[in-house]
Amino acid sequence: MDGICNQLLNVKGMVVEDACIVDSPLRPVPVLEVRPRPRRGMLRCSRCGRRRHGYDRGGGVRRWRHQDFGCWRVGLVASMPRVDCPECGVVVASVPWAGPGSRFTVCVLSSWSRPFRRFF
Repeated sequence: MDGICNQLLNVKGMVVEDACIVDSPLRPVPVLEVRPRPRRGMLRCSRCGRRRHGYDRGGGVRRWRHQDFGCWRVGLVASMPRVDCPECGVVVASVPWAGPGSRFTVCVLSSWSRPFRRFF
């Protein structure tokens, strides 16, 4: 399942723990929620990018919006560990699918930065 999700989500260096469709009356459309985690040994400081030892499991889960799959809205949900970096202090570990402080995945941000093309 990891290989399929890595190809569909276009993010490397992650392990997919779970994927489910969340449909609630509070959401206008159903959302495919994918729960990834970084591969073991890949904890890096989100500021300087160096490998660091884990500090704790973090303070909860974070969510990122990904590109839609047809009619399905896709979101990544992950609990974010923190690392102890001698230069930067205790910070959230970096993840391969998003930059620090971003609410969107790298794929969404790269598609927005492309110039708009008109096909006539």
